[in-house]
Amino acid sequence: MSFQPEFRRAATWSAIALGFAIPISTATSNILLALTILLFAMSGAYREKWQVIARNPLAIAALGLCALTLLGCAWGGGAWPDKKHYLVKYLALLVIPLLVPLFTSPANRIHALQAFVAAMLLTLTISCLSWLNWLSWLPDAVASRFDANQTMDMMGARNAVVFKLSITHSFLMAIAAYLLAQAARLARSARLRWLLGGLAMLAAANVLVMVVGRTGYVVLAVLGMCFFVYRYGRRGTVLATIICVLVGAATFHWSEAFHARTSAAIEEATHWQKGKGDPSSIGARLDFYNNTLTIIREHPLIGVGTGGFAIAYGEKVKNTGMVESNNPHNQYLLFTAQYGILGLAALLSFYVLYWRLAGKLAPPWQEIVRAVLLVYVVGNLFNSFMLDYSERMLFAWLSGILFAGLADEARRKNG
Repeated sequence: MSFQPEFRRAATWSAIALGFAIPISTATSNILLALTILLFAMSGAYREKWQVIARNPLAIAALGLCALTLLGCAWGGGAWPDKKHYLVKYLALLVIPLLVPLFTSPANRIHALQAFVAAMLLTLTISCLSWLNWLSWLPDAVASRFDANQTMDMMGARNAVVFKLSITHSFLMAIAAYLLAQAARLARSARLRWLLGGLAMLAAANVLVMVVGRTGYVVLAVLGMCFFVYRYGRRGTVLATIICVLVGAATFHWSEAFHARTSAAIEEATHWQKGKGDPSSIGARLDFYNNTLTIIREHPLIGVGTGGFAIAYGEKVKNTGMVESNNPHNQYLLFTAQYGILGLAALLSFYVLYWRLAGKLAPPWQEIVRAVLLVYVVGNLFNSFMLDYSERMLFAWLSGILFAGLADEARRKNG
């Protein structure tokens, strides 16, 4: 008797559970990922799985980007630990071809999104209770875990993060708000529609009012635009713009966290001076961008290699008073510095393919996939999300699950 179907089913459910773990625990996520890989290997049917992967252009493109990062170890500076630092992170894209054969069932794709949203609803509940100071009944050891990041002393703003730091918390919560809004739109009963819509608005309020992650503000605006444009077309663009302006103005006026963070960003950007070294959040980012552009100008074609960025950047800031860094907080600049213009072209080609393939998916998957792409395209302007654990794992996990739906469209055409 063969147990391969059971192993395959267990691998799929392990991958679904991974969606719940990503927003909550890195250690649990790693365990579930390892378990998924093990069960995937034990489930056999390798030729069938490879055929599914080979027929999925995004899975092949992900393998191509991984090959580029491996090839990049052959040139530039950096010892093996430097190369390994980036390689381990970039190879998370292998999760895409891993999951594509496991999620050929639409029901399992829905279960996966439900698992992620459930984790974010748990996070939202704790965050709201923490923001309202309603967790005093918890044991001190537990309550202190949620109180640790409650106050930003330099701005006096509340920061009700739970399992992740503010950038990650707000980023994930904004995506959850969008998924809840989509679920509300598709709900069959009015009661469920109002419930899901209310939760979507509460998640958005959590990003704007209760947490100080500026990336979350931008991502929430992008997702709001996506939601209204896909639903109402050109009128949606106007409507979304009006709503963003009104909500932004109201939140700036009434939210201490939003006001403090946006005001600080403007002030820090205004006072930044090239080459002077600025310890502020925005000032440091501008230093990162400026110095990384210099590295790119010196190594324009193939860059400094997978492990060469930290050394190259250290040489640029030596004796300048600016801090050394292995992360310029801009994925496009980092990838170009490492792999040159050719590497940037490969990354952008991956995103273009992602967008085009999304057009082959049926609604609402097409809308969700393109919204996911846009938040990463925009978020990577201010962050290197391929280096950040939760963000890169969520991207690979969502991509593998959602693009497994390409098999549905192929079957529909052939049927």
